[in-house]
Amino acid sequence: MNLAVVSNHPMEQLEKWANEKFSVIENFEVKVPDLNAVNCYPSERLGQLIKYVPVKDVNELKFYWILPCYEKNIESRPLDYFAHLVGHEGENSLLSYLKQEGLALELSAGGDHEMGGSFSTFEVCVTLSDKGLENYKDVIEAVF
Repeated sequence: MNLAVVSNHPMEQLEKWANEKFSVIENFEVKVPDLNAVNCYPSERLGQLIKYVPVKDVNELKFYWILPCYEKNIESRPLDYFAHLVGHEGENSLLSYLKQEGLALELSAGGDHEMGGSFSTFEVCVTLSDKGLENYKDVIEAVF
């Protein structure tokens, strides 16, 4: 657990208040489990296509990748780099190609860190046109 206190009061006063208010919280020495040691995503559960009937009148194709934890790569920020590359909307981008082929309307990409730094995820979401829905395998091929 962490605590951040922001104030224009003197540091000594802030420290006194923090100790008064928070020292009663018991430290249980909880260890975050190392999910890399446990196979949370066995190979037979990966690479699946799951189809849902949407509630909204929007057809999306979502891709999820489970990655090693990149949370500590603060300087290089690889997930942001991937998101910029894949999510770019300009000339010669994935989205421009999909739009040119009439397969997609929108595309977003981004990453996140899960379970206390155990692993990272990366997601690409493509909003499909009617033609894209009919030819979703072409969209899958283009993303990969």
